[in-house]
Amino acid sequence: MTTHHEPSAENLAHRLKEVERELARAEKDNPEHVHALTEEKKKLESQLSQR
Repeated sequence: MTTHHEPSAENLAHRLKEVERELARAEKDNPEHVHALTEEKKKLESQLSQR
């Protein structure tokens, strides 16, 4: 049986910065990915705010 490990706040913050960079790029070059990245950003922000 595997256990689910919550990512650390540091890992979440790092991923949030990556998503923000990807989102900025997608808004210019890849608009079909904007929605998915926006949703991931909201999820990460929510997880960070709960810590």
